[in-house]
Amino acid sequence: MFESIAAFDIGSSSVKLITVKTGIRNFQVTSLSYEDIDASADSAEDALLAALAKLTEDIDLSGYTVLTNLPMENSIVRTIIFPFSDPEKIAAAIPFEAEENIPFKIDDLVMDFQSLRNVHPGEGRVMLGAARREQVREFLSRLSGLRIKPSRLGLESNALFACYRYFNRIPDESVIQVDVGHKKTIVNIIQNNRLLHTRCISSGIGSLHAALASMNKIPLSEAGSLFEKSGLDLTSLENNYSRDAHSNLGMSRQRFKKFYEICVAAIGDLIEQILLTIKSFAVDYGDIDFSRILISGGGANIAGVGQALSSGLGLPVVSLPFLNGYAEQKIQTQFPIAFGTAISAIDRSLPAINYLQGEFVPDFVASSRKIYYIAGAFASLTAVLLVVNIGISAFVNIKNRSHYRELINERFSRYFHIRPAPDDPLKAAMKIVNDEKKELNSIDAVLQSGDHVVDVLNDIIRYFPSDDTFQLSNLVINESVVRIDGQSSTSRYIDEFKNRLLDSKKFDSVNLNTNINKKNEVTFSLVIKQKISGGVKRD
Repeated sequence: MFESIAAFDIGSSSVKLITVKTGIRNFQVTSLSYEDIDASADSAEDALLAALAKLTEDIDLSGYTVLTNLPMENSIVRTIIFPFSDPEKIAAAIPFEAEENIPFKIDDLVMDFQSLRNVHPGEGRVMLGAARREQVREFLSRLSGLRIKPSRLGLESNALFACYRYFNRIPDESVIQVDVGHKKTIVNIIQNNRLLHTRCISSGIGSLHAALASMNKIPLSEAGSLFEKSGLDLTSLENNYSRDAHSNLGMSRQRFKKFYEICVAAIGDLIEQILLTIKSFAVDYGDIDFSRILISGGGANIAGVGQALSSGLGLPVVSLPFLNGYAEQKIQTQFPIAFGTAISAIDRSLPAINYLQGEFVPDFVASSRKIYYIAGAFASLTAVLLVVNIGISAFVNIKNRSHYRELINERFSRYFHIRPAPDDPLKAAMKIVNDEKKELNSIDAVLQSGDHVVDVLNDIIRYFPSDDTFQLSNLVINESVVRIDGQSSTSRYIDEFKNRLLDSKKFDSVNLNTNINKKNEVTFSLVIKQKISGGVKRD
């Protein structure tokens, strides 16, 4: 119910951490942390560990559920179709299909799968995720040295999809997610809030940083920082000249033109790979009319990237919706994967490949006694709650029965004017009703009109005035005559009542006598003569 979650996004140029505290119905983001990885360090592994150490130096992760993802470049993702949809059969057949689709020994792989939307009924379509055991072991070993022990090692594309699903407000749309990172670009194809296809393209903005470092003969880390501050615009070369982008990069116009062409060509190659992804997807799913492209990642901060993608793919490009309360561009573009990783732990309905299988299942033996104590405490609490619930239920039942008895007695006394109520009010009420029915039948026999008493009264009542001051004090039915005594605030309502009865043509005559007793009170006596059926008087 209440849980503290720490979700890491470990990239090739930076590491991100988001912490979340969950409640009964919602959750709260408690911190967002970002740290660059020193690209000029002699050891990439040492640089990564240094960035992670700095990222977590002020956070004690002992009370957190830690989550992260295996970098997509270390994952092998395949879509596999089975002629059956039974999950147990699919799980049993996965190793054999993996052997056909993945160029590694099955014993050397960690695998998991998640269901995808089926195109044809009866088929089973799944996304298979596989990673080499040695790579998973090395990745977890780096984290364990910093006391970071994840309880789940997922897929970055799933985290990116989870972020879209959380913030999306447009139902039934088909979109393409493009997350342009440093060394890779993740492409997700989504329809009706379901992930249908994903691919990791091994190119990103890191190649632009490398080209800048090579042309200016500067360290790669310096080139990355210089590139971010340059204000490079891919829409046109003239825009860069007008903004002095070449001067910001320390280049002449001629050298800058060459660098600009390298950047445009790199984005063009990326667009070609995205188009190939869409064509490959269409082979299985058919053509889909996409409504828009959602862009994120560090590459989304380059001016003109969205316009280039829009022109190349023929679709509008917008930023991936994210936390509106954070105006910083780096948070808006580079935290979706970390945020989606946390969301995938909160929303259990989301697809989730987890590489912590077999030997990599988290070891909680050291805290097993605490777990048993907690389980025992919960079991005891459950038993106490059960006893309390039974007692409350019995009390409520007794109270309800008492209330029901009081309600029946009150209704009986009110309807039949008998106090106190008998021991069995329902039985007594049935007897009174039956007696009243017999008496009503006897009265019906008295009438010479051939109608029932209730019918005659209905014919009269329907013409009653709607005024609240019109009240009856006496009603007498005798053979073919009905006499009504009452009072009203004005004689006008009484006259209207008489005229309505005459206009109905249902009665032989209507005679009215009135008497004004005092102001706003007129008493009346109305004698209504009924028509005799067939004009013959009955015995």
